[in-house]
Amino acid sequence: MLKYDLIIRDCLVVDPLNKINKVTSIGLAKGEIVETGDDLDGKVARQVVGFPGAILMPGLIDTHMHCSEWLGGELAFGMLSRAGVTTALDMAGPTTSVLHAMKKRGSGINVATLEAVRPGVSVKDLNPSYDECASLLQKSLSEGAIGLKLTGGHYPLTPEATANAIKAATDGRSYMAFHAGSAKNGSNIEGFMDAVEFADGRPFHMAHINAYCRGMIMKDPKEEMQLAIRTLKDNRQIVSEFHPAPLNGTSGKCKDNQPESHVTRNCLRMGGYPETEGGLRQALKDGYAQVSWENLDGENRYVQGMKAFEYWENMKGICTCCFPVNDRESAFLCASAVDENGNFVIDALSSDGGGIPRNFMIRYGYQLVTWGLWTIEDYVRMTSLNPARMLGLENKGHLSPGADADITIFDPIERKPLLTLVKGKGVCSNGVLLAEGGTVICTEKGYDSVKSAGLNAQIVNLEKSMLYAGR
Repeated sequence: MLKYDLIIRDCLVVDPLNKINKVTSIGLAKGEIVETGDDLDGKVARQVVGFPGAILMPGLIDTHMHCSEWLGGELAFGMLSRAGVTTALDMAGPTTSVLHAMKKRGSGINVATLEAVRPGVSVKDLNPSYDECASLLQKSLSEGAIGLKLTGGHYPLTPEATANAIKAATDGRSYMAFHAGSAKNGSNIEGFMDAVEFADGRPFHMAHINAYCRGMIMKDPKEEMQLAIRTLKDNRQIVSEFHPAPLNGTSGKCKDNQPESHVTRNCLRMGGYPETEGGLRQALKDGYAQVSWENLDGENRYVQGMKAFEYWENMKGICTCCFPVNDRESAFLCASAVDENGNFVIDALSSDGGGIPRNFMIRYGYQLVTWGLWTIEDYVRMTSLNPARMLGLENKGHLSPGADADITIFDPIERKPLLTLVKGKGVCSNGVLLAEGGTVICTEKGYDSVKSAGLNAQIVNLEKSMLYAGR
């Protein structure tokens, strides 16, 4: 009688929760981890494979990516799978768009989504009431989202409305994430400090911490980052992540001769360009701004210069623009900040990628181990265990018996994924996609909508998330 569907041998298996860091074997069956050990019997396994020299870890979990029609696009699922990601959180929606794209181009991975509180789109204007925010939350949960996302850096609300949205989401015990910024202050360190104030002690997920520390207010990005870190130490109800990408991602859409997104305007100002459609045109032609578009290999890639300008023009601005505005030293500070107990102040490493071509959690993230800033256990903690806890996914982020068999195997020298498994099934091998569809992580309210969309559904109990259960 077979005990295992698959045994994987000869990897360095790393699992901080269970204090495993050694070359050993792992056995899987029925989508779950059976056991880890040196003497697993291959005679009772359907298949045995080996990856000498590779690292095997609980599946990568990206707590900030984009895969909807508004940002990222449907290629995101395959790009994430190729990057070794098994579970990801879409940070803007629309939820219905994410489900549609996942049905069409899903790659077998797990995806949760948040609905953006966007004036003129999901709410009436930039000053929605508490009741309007609460109504949006309930609608979004019923469609399959796990909560709301404030996109204040891009599409700001008033301070009062920002506070309303946070209160509505946390009163509803749903997930709440925030790209800091409001009609008072934008996507900068002042907007970051405002976000803490507007939340009034309520828990939320502060997105991409390094995005607010570009020297726009205090001139020195490192000084701004140090202020952000001190503030997070004093407000441990806030969970957070950072990303290692040099380029950002924002909307190229313009209206009334001005970019719609305030982040796009900020980037133009940082590069010395007018905050106008004409300024964006020139930034594209000069190569300061780049665009993301589909390559022949079915992934989005960066292009710049006249090729980027012509694509942006043909798309009428409905595309992702990228600017070289992320300070590398600030990202390094994000990775190194610890509290008085030696715990990381910022909870996770993310990508802010998905369909934006910067899914660098292995390529750049593992460099922190190579440099000696992180141990390999730190790396797995920041890319799998902590992200699972942030989202309340108790069966992910570790290799305990009975846990979901979500696994990422990668080459630590080349820093590239070799095999990605979700529930024990291969979704990508050496860059070749093996699966379709996927599983939507949702609340009970969204289960029926997800199933009716033809997708698998996994219900999450957000009371178990780091927002409500703490660290």
